Amino acid sequence: MARPRSFDPDEVLDLARDVFWLKGFQGTSLDDITAATGLTKPSLYAAFGDKNALFLKVLDRYHAYIVGKAERIINDGPSAREAIRRWLTGFVSRCSGVKGSRGCLSVNTSVDGVTEQEVRKSIQAFNRKLEQLLRDRLRADRAQFADDFDPDAVAHTIMAIYQGLMVLAKDAPEAARVRATFDQAMKLLS
Repeated sequence: MARPRSFDPDEVLDLARDVFWLKGFQGTSLDDITAATGLTKPSLYAAFGDKNALFLKVLDRYHAYIVGKAERIINDGPSAREAIRRWLTGFVSRCSGVKGSRGCLSVNTSVDGVTEQEVRKSIQAFNRKLEQLLRDRLRADRAQFADDFDPDAVAHTIMAIYQGLMVLAKDAPEAARVRATFDQAMKLLS
């Protein structure tokens, strides 16, 4: 990994993110982070705190990016159906093939059994926010669906599918298989 030429906090967080993503939170040492960033341990501690604090900054930044992108996509478009289709389709390359085998940093951390309370809270808040975005859009367009349509249950199901595919991403499934799964999820929006 490239080392930053000068101390740029965002670049350091990106480099640290890549190490955490590759090795997992528990498998990453401060030596791994210092090797990737070019910072000494004292500089890392002074700028970001301990490993937990650094990881929380990385995770919160990652979550903010994903949620921001989801907000733009889910809240845009003529219908909830089309917006959610675009949101899900955007994940095909992120949960299929070799490129997608990294999966999602948040989902990976969750399934790795990380027990640090602040990390767990961050992941739970992220999941709730994504599900709330889906739920709000489905509720707003409720008239587009059948009388027995349950926006809360559908939002939760779509999140379960998203998270499940991100877990399965480690197996590098074919993109066609991931698309087929999303196509099945879209049947919930009929």
